[in-house]
Amino acid sequence: MTLLAALQEATRRLAAGGVARPRLEAEVLLSRACNLTRPGLLARLEEGLAPAAAQFFWPAVDRRAAGYPLQYLTGHQEFMSLDFRVTPAVLIPRQDTEVVVEAVLERLHPDGEYTIADCGTGSGAIALSLAHYLPRARVYATDISPAALAVARQNARELGLAARVTFYQGDFLAPLQGLKFHALVANPPYIPAADLAGLPADVRWEPRLALDGGPDGLDAYRVLLPGGARLLRPGGLLALEIGCAQGQAVMSLAAATGAYRDRQILPDYAGRPRCFLAHRREE
Repeated sequence: MTLLAALQEATRRLAAGGVARPRLEAEVLLSRACNLTRPGLLARLEEGLAPAAAQFFWPAVDRRAAGYPLQYLTGHQEFMSLDFRVTPAVLIPRQDTEVVVEAVLERLHPDGEYTIADCGTGSGAIALSLAHYLPRARVYATDISPAALAVARQNARELGLAARVTFYQGDFLAPLQGLKFHALVANPPYIPAADLAGLPADVRWEPRLALDGGPDGLDAYRVLLPGGARLLRPGGLLALEIGCAQGQAVMSLAAATGAYRDRQILPDYAGRPRCFLAHRREE
């Protein structure tokens, strides 16, 4: 079978499985199977599909057609123009979360010497992006999952950031007690538990720990908002990703602490509420 014929058959299977961009994803999987870039693959479509490549490719196509996430099959996801390894142990980084990172970068000087916390780091996408774009910052990242931390540490090594990012195992803020931060960032779980079963098929493969926000989706914010106020320096920045229907609830929780000023909600690229921002009140 030629690479072109394999690509056509894979596109058919993915389309039948309801994949929105079947040709593109077929190219991505075949490129991964053949260890080629997509342009390199497209230049060789008349060549034959090697047996070793076929051993990865066809099972991967069938798993993707059944709803398994593409990023877990390729092992990679781009975020903030950086390449991150991902496994089923971590949430797949998404463009919506880039809004949170960009909001922090816009409010911190690129040459500043900051101490930053990322709570629930997963793949390390937020922590490592901030470390990359703030080269004098020191970043502390936490996650309750040892498997997620293993992925984050690997990403730190591969991105050359391991010397400036420290990882701790523990729940959100628990490992950070006694430290003080200029900024605290998190993309916590915020899906109401009752809504998990209705998520798209590929999302349901992601770690429940990274999705389940409790009965109303707000459990993590009830920890991060008061707890973050104790760890932030006066004037320090808090940036939290939120669900698109949670803006008012998170604003109310923040107001109830009495600890924050300049509270605001920023939209994502689709115009939906996505990022809660506030500064710790000065003493």
